[in-house]
Amino acid sequence: ARMSYNNVAEIYEAIDGARGRLLASVEGLGAGQESFRPDPEGWSIADIIEHLSLVEGQIARLFHVMLSKAEAAGAALAEGDADAPFAAPVSIEHFVEALREKKLQSPDGARPVGRLSLADALARLRDSRAALHSLRPRLERIDGAALRYPHPAAGPIDIYQWLLFVGSHEDRHRLQIEALKQSPGFAGNDE
Repeated sequence: ARMSYNNVAEIYEAIDGARGRLLASVEGLGAGQESFRPDPEGWSIADIIEHLSLVEGQIARLFHVMLSKAEAAGAALAEGDADAPFAAPVSIEHFVEALREKKLQSPDGARPVGRLSLADALARLRDSRAALHSLRPRLERIDGAALRYPHPAAGPIDIYQWLLFVGSHEDRHRLQIEALKQSPGFAGNDE
């Protein structure tokens, strides 16, 4: 995987790659498997997907607000090449490493209700990604490095780093899903 990104197109390619890996990890599960919880406090696979859709939906709404403010302030770049490189490459490697071993608490509003089927959770995840994609043309017209908002665990990061976070967050939870699939009792729940 790349560690730094030079334009918006590369970032979207990266997060859509992460999404593809995530979807592959939940293919062909039985009904008992998608709702299996290794312990009562833990999240099922359906819960994890619901959580990802909630987080991505919140980030899409955050972007809309940030972009609207920037546009109102006249921050749009001159019309030009959407693939023009950033002034400096964007990376989130430093904070992904720092957070890797930490047990993070989900902020309120990002916790799954836990009653969705996997199919419904996946439908919500498609909607949240569509919302992020719809913002792309606006994101390509501004200097996103100047738009910063605090991440609950990483502190203030810019809008490009937030976008990269969506992919790294999904990768983190995909590893959680893979571990869940290996847990005792999971395989027997494919009815």
